[in-house]
Amino acid sequence: MSRFRPIDREIDFCLRRDALPAAREHFIRWYSQRGRAWLSSRVADYQSRMEAAPAGVKVQELGHRWGSCGKGDWLYFHWKAILLPARIAEYVVVHELAHLHEPHHTPAFWLRVERAMPDYAQRKAWLAEHGIDVDVL
Repeated sequence: MSRFRPIDREIDFCLRRDALPAAREHFIRWYSQRGRAWLSSRVADYQSRMEAAPAGVKVQELGHRWGSCGKGDWLYFHWKAILLPARIAEYVVVHELAHLHEPHHTPAFWLRVERAMPDYAQRKAWLAEHGIDVDVL
């Protein structure tokens, strides 16, 4: 049996071992599609507050990164971001929006993040401690 475990609840799926790769691909596709709509709405919630205008939002596999600000002001988010608690995913959104103004993690970057999200340090710490536990199958 393989275990699917979102951070705040647990659901068990019984899958044949040979079905795991296809099931994982299905979950990734499903979370990527739903994640784009949800993360886009979070971006919309924060972009005016942060005076940022991203070209758009894409959700995909990003390796070890939760988000990225790419060429042409596109925001990229890891598909696993939709599995994070909402307040933590919002930190990832604010972090990437700040990169539209400040490309590097300078004091000015962190000040911009703090203005938009005064408790960002707690959210950042949660992500550093628990983010590795977020996965499907």
